[in-house]
Amino acid sequence: MPPTNTSAAQALDIADARHWTRRPPTRPHARVRHLLRTQPASLLAPRLFCSPQALARWADSDTDDLTPVNATLIERETYRTWQPQVRRRAHQQILEHDGCVTVQLHARFSFTTASGEFHDPRLRRLTEDLPTLHARRLFDAHHEDADEEDLRRILADGIGEAYFFRALRPDQQQAAATITDLHHIQFHY
Repeated sequence: MPPTNTSAAQALDIADARHWTRRPPTRPHARVRHLLRTQPASLLAPRLFCSPQALARWADSDTDDLTPVNATLIERETYRTWQPQVRRRAHQQILEHDGCVTVQLHARFSFTTASGEFHDPRLRRLTEDLPTLHARRLFDAHHEDADEEDLRRILADGIGEAYFFRALRPDQQQAAATITDLHHIQFHY
Protein backbone atom coordinates (compact mmCIF):
# COMPACT_ATOMS: atom_id res chain seq x y z
CA MET A 1 0.00 0.00 0.00
CA PRO A 2 1.17 3.54 -0.56
CA PRO A 3 2.56 5.20 2.59
CA THR A 4 0.22 8.21 2.35
CA ASN A 5 -3.19 8.94 0.89
CA THR A 6 -6.29 11.12 1.09
CA SER A 7 -8.51 8.69 2.99
CA ALA A 8 -8.67 8.75 6.79
CA ALA A 9 -9.78 5.10 6.87
CA GLN A 10 -6.85 3.96 4.73
CA ALA A 11 -4.43 6.09 6.75
CA LEU A 12 -5.66 4.37 9.93
CA ASP A 13 -5.22 0.96 8.28
CA ILE A 14 -1.65 1.85 7.29
CA ALA A 15 -0.86 3.02 10.84
CA ASP A 16 -2.41 -0.16 12.27
CA ALA A 17 -0.03 -2.24 10.12
CA ARG A 18 2.78 -1.25 12.50
CA HIS A 19 1.06 -3.28 15.24
CA TRP A 20 0.38 -6.51 13.34
CA THR A 21 1.89 -9.72 14.67
CA ARG A 22 1.82 -11.46 11.26
CA ARG A 23 2.13 -10.14 7.74
CA PRO A 24 -0.98 -10.33 5.53
CA PRO A 25 -0.97 -12.52 2.43
CA THR A 26 0.83 -11.04 -0.56
CA ARG A 27 -0.50 -13.11 -3.45
CA PRO A 28 -3.87 -12.13 -4.93
CA HIS A 29 -5.45 -15.57 -4.58
CA ALA A 30 -4.39 -15.82 -0.91
CA ARG A 31 -5.77 -12.33 -0.25
CA VAL A 32 -9.10 -13.23 -1.85
CA ARG A 33 -9.29 -16.43 0.23
CA HIS A 34 -8.68 -14.36 3.38
CA LEU A 35 -11.37 -11.89 2.37
CA LEU A 36 -13.88 -14.65 1.63
CA ARG A 37 -13.28 -16.03 5.15
CA THR A 38 -14.12 -12.63 6.66
CA GLN A 39 -17.24 -11.81 4.62
CA PRO A 40 -19.59 -13.43 2.11
CA ALA A 41 -18.89 -13.08 -1.60
CA SER A 42 -22.21 -11.27 -2.13
CA LEU A 43 -21.05 -8.42 0.16
CA LEU A 44 -17.40 -8.46 -0.92
CA ALA A 45 -17.95 -8.41 -4.70
CA PRO A 46 -19.51 -4.91 -4.87
CA ARG A 47 -16.69 -3.50 -2.73
CA LEU A 48 -14.16 -4.89 -5.20
CA PHE A 49 -16.17 -4.00 -8.33
CA CYS A 50 -16.38 -7.59 -9.52
CA SER A 51 -18.78 -10.53 -9.54
CA PRO A 52 -18.95 -13.32 -6.94
CA GLN A 53 -17.95 -15.71 -9.73
CA ALA A 54 -14.77 -13.70 -10.35
CA LEU A 55 -13.95 -13.90 -6.64
CA ALA A 56 -14.32 -17.70 -6.76
CA ARG A 57 -11.98 -17.88 -9.79
CA TRP A 58 -9.41 -15.61 -8.16
CA ALA A 59 -9.53 -17.65 -4.93
CA ASP A 60 -8.74 -20.75 -7.02
CA SER A 61 -5.59 -19.02 -8.38
CA ASP A 62 -7.14 -18.20 -11.78
CA THR A 63 -6.13 -14.52 -11.86
CA ASP A 64 -5.88 -14.06 -15.63
CA ASP A 65 -8.70 -11.48 -15.65
CA LEU A 66 -7.55 -9.67 -12.48
CA THR A 67 -7.07 -6.00 -13.37
CA PRO A 68 -4.64 -3.68 -11.56
CA VAL A 69 -7.64 -1.79 -10.16
CA ASN A 70 -9.09 -5.01 -8.72
CA ALA A 71 -5.68 -5.97 -7.31
CA THR A 72 -5.39 -2.58 -5.56
CA LEU A 73 -8.90 -2.88 -4.13
CA ILE A 74 -8.17 -6.41 -2.90
CA GLU A 75 -4.98 -5.16 -1.24
CA ARG A 76 -6.80 -2.29 0.49
CA GLU A 77 -9.60 -4.58 1.65
CA THR A 78 -7.02 -7.05 2.99
CA TYR A 79 -5.33 -4.26 4.96
CA ARG A 80 -8.73 -3.14 6.25
CA THR A 81 -9.70 -6.58 7.56
CA TRP A 82 -6.35 -8.02 8.67
CA GLN A 83 -5.99 -8.91 12.38
CA PRO A 84 -8.94 -6.95 13.82
CA GLN A 85 -8.35 -8.22 17.38
CA VAL A 86 -4.71 -7.12 17.29
CA ARG A 87 -5.85 -3.66 16.15
CA ARG A 88 -8.42 -3.36 18.93
CA ARG A 89 -5.87 -4.41 21.55
CA ALA A 90 -3.30 -1.94 20.23
CA HIS A 91 -5.86 0.88 20.18
CA GLN A 92 -7.01 0.03 23.70
CA GLN A 93 -3.43 0.02 25.01
CA ILE A 94 -2.71 3.34 23.33
CA LEU A 95 -5.79 4.94 24.90
CA GLU A 96 -5.36 3.37 28.35
CA HIS A 97 -1.75 4.51 28.66
CA ASP A 98 -2.32 8.04 27.38
CA GLY A 99 -0.61 7.14 24.16
CA CYS A 100 -0.13 9.72 21.51
CA VAL A 101 -2.16 9.58 18.30
CA THR A 102 -0.47 12.01 15.96
CA VAL A 103 -2.06 13.06 12.71
CA GLN A 104 -0.14 14.71 9.92
CA LEU A 105 -2.28 16.29 7.24
CA HIS A 106 -2.30 18.73 4.37
CA ALA A 107 -5.79 20.17 4.03
CA ARG A 108 -8.12 23.13 3.73
CA PHE A 109 -10.62 23.91 6.48
CA SER A 110 -13.83 25.82 6.96
CA PHE A 111 -15.20 27.10 10.25
CA THR A 112 -18.76 27.49 11.46
CA THR A 113 -19.41 30.06 14.18
CA ALA A 114 -22.50 31.80 15.54
CA SER A 115 -22.01 34.50 12.90
CA GLY A 116 -21.78 32.12 9.91
CA GLU A 117 -19.50 29.82 7.97
CA PHE A 118 -16.03 30.85 6.83
CA HIS A 119 -13.90 29.01 4.26
CA ASP A 120 -10.16 29.31 4.64
CA PRO A 121 -8.52 29.13 1.17
CA ARG A 122 -5.09 28.28 2.65
CA LEU A 123 -3.77 24.76 2.26
CA ARG A 124 -2.39 24.01 5.74
CA ARG A 125 0.23 21.46 6.72
CA LEU A 126 -0.46 20.39 10.28
CA THR A 127 1.01 17.81 12.61
CA GLU A 128 -0.99 17.54 15.83
CA ASP A 129 -1.60 15.10 18.66
CA LEU A 130 -5.30 14.31 18.86
CA PRO A 131 -6.96 14.71 22.25
CA THR A 132 -7.63 11.31 23.82
CA LEU A 133 -11.43 11.74 23.56
CA HIS A 134 -11.21 12.32 19.80
CA ALA A 135 -8.69 9.51 19.30
CA ARG A 136 -11.10 7.14 21.09
CA ARG A 137 -14.03 8.32 18.95
CA LEU A 138 -11.93 7.91 15.79
CA PHE A 139 -10.87 4.36 16.71
CA ASP A 140 -14.42 3.38 17.70
CA ALA A 141 -15.85 4.76 14.45
CA HIS A 142 -13.20 2.95 12.42
CA HIS A 143 -13.95 -0.35 14.22
CA GLU A 144 -17.62 0.11 13.30
CA ASP A 145 -16.72 0.74 9.63
CA ALA A 146 -17.90 4.34 9.68
CA ASP A 147 -17.82 6.09 6.34
CA GLU A 148 -15.13 8.56 5.34
CA GLU A 149 -17.32 11.58 6.07
CA ASP A 150 -17.82 10.53 9.71
CA LEU A 151 -14.11 9.86 10.20
CA ARG A 152 -13.24 13.28 8.75
CA ARG A 153 -15.80 14.98 11.01
CA ILE A 154 -14.29 13.35 14.11
CA LEU A 155 -10.80 14.20 12.89
CA ALA A 156 -11.79 17.83 12.23
CA ASP A 157 -13.25 18.11 15.75
CA GLY A 158 -9.99 16.81 17.20
CA ILE A 159 -7.81 19.09 15.06
CA GLY A 160 -10.08 22.01 15.95
CA GLU A 161 -9.62 21.39 19.65
CA ALA A 162 -5.91 20.59 19.44
CA TYR A 163 -4.82 23.32 17.03
CA PHE A 164 -7.33 25.98 16.07
CA PHE A 165 -9.10 26.61 19.37
CA ARG A 166 -6.56 25.61 22.03
CA ALA A 167 -5.91 29.23 23.03
CA LEU A 168 -9.56 29.98 23.77
CA ARG A 169 -10.69 30.27 27.36
CA PRO A 170 -13.32 27.70 28.43
CA ASP A 171 -16.01 30.41 28.59
CA GLN A 172 -15.45 31.37 24.93
CA GLN A 173 -17.52 29.69 22.26
CA GLN A 174 -15.56 27.48 19.93
CA ALA A 175 -16.18 27.30 16.22
CA ALA A 176 -16.69 23.99 14.46
CA ALA A 177 -13.86 23.07 12.08
CA THR A 178 -14.55 21.08 8.93
CA ILE A 179 -12.04 19.53 6.54
CA THR A 180 -13.10 20.76 3.11
CA ASP A 181 -10.20 19.53 0.98
CA LEU A 182 -7.83 16.76 2.12
CA HIS A 183 -4.62 16.35 0.12
CA HIS A 184 -2.64 14.08 2.42
CA ILE A 185 -3.16 12.31 5.75
CA GLN A 186 -0.98 10.05 7.84
CA PHE A 187 -1.32 8.72 11.39
CA HIS A 188 1.43 7.73 13.84
CA TYR A 189 0.80 5.81 17.06
